[in-house]
Amino acid sequence: MIVFNKNILFINEAQLNMQRPTNDSLETIKVIEDSTCIEDLRLTRKSNLIPMSGQEVYYLSVRDFNNAGKDFSWGIEIVNVLTLAWNVQKREILYYKSKQYAPERLRFWCLHTFFPLVLELERNYRILHVGSVEIEGKAVFFSAFSFGGKSTLTDYFLQHGHTLLSDDSLGVEKRDNGYYAVPSYPFHRPYRELETLGYYVENFSTEIKPIHAVYRLEKVETDAEVSIVELKGIEKFKAFHYSSFIDFDFMKKERFVFFTEMAQSVRVYNITIPWDLERLPEVYDAIVAHNCKI
Repeated sequence: MIVFNKNILFINEAQLNMQRPTNDSLETIKVIEDSTCIEDLRLTRKSNLIPMSGQEVYYLSVRDFNNAGKDFSWGIEIVNVLTLAWNVQKREILYYKSKQYAPERLRFWCLHTFFPLVLELERNYRILHVGSVEIEGKAVFFSAFSFGGKSTLTDYFLQHGHTLLSDDSLGVEKRDNGYYAVPSYPFHRPYRELETLGYYVENFSTEIKPIHAVYRLEKVETDAEVSIVELKGIEKFKAFHYSSFIDFDFMKKERFVFFTEMAQSVRVYNITIPWDLERLPEVYDAIVAHNCKI
């Protein structure tokens, strides 16, 4: 399948590749079972325990993690589930199973967490924690804090025939003429359930597109008005900063620079979202109408 503009091929779990298109012009990243990968890659350094997606996780590396992914191999251990490693020389994802392993868990951790980390650490893209769809063929982001309504809103757009770019995490690529959305993976999770990607979405874009607009969702009372206001200055920066997918301290300065420059180029709007599902059609209409005017 095409994930973040790369072909992802699960070598040892053929069922994870079924009915998923690939593109011969793109780089192929193989996901390969290898029970000796940690020893072979010498990933002997282990971080403190980190909670992640309902599990306990360690980062693994050969030396100081600050250059991981760009200059040397690294990995993560999801305790009692599986361990994933990035072989930087061969550009492959290696893994070995633990007692609670399942193919679906491999797919989740690989696509949702590990591969986005690989891309961010290699400085290929910045990964944003946003929902994203196309409106009239244009890439639009929905930004919000956890449980802020972006999955529900994304789901509503999908139900009305819009193309999916991202359910949860999206790549952003800077080019000379602007900033571009790199679609993530063809799954959507309209509910909050841990370690699942949700259902497969046929109407998924694999085309990199310029970012047209970002909507920051603001929860308001059920009887409040739906309003859209353009953000300026520091508020634009915050919409990107608080949507960052990872928060490594050693990347803080470069993230700051990236988002500051992005805020000068991309239009960002605040939209009030009445916390009432019956008013979701009103929110949808407001965004579609607004997006067609800008």
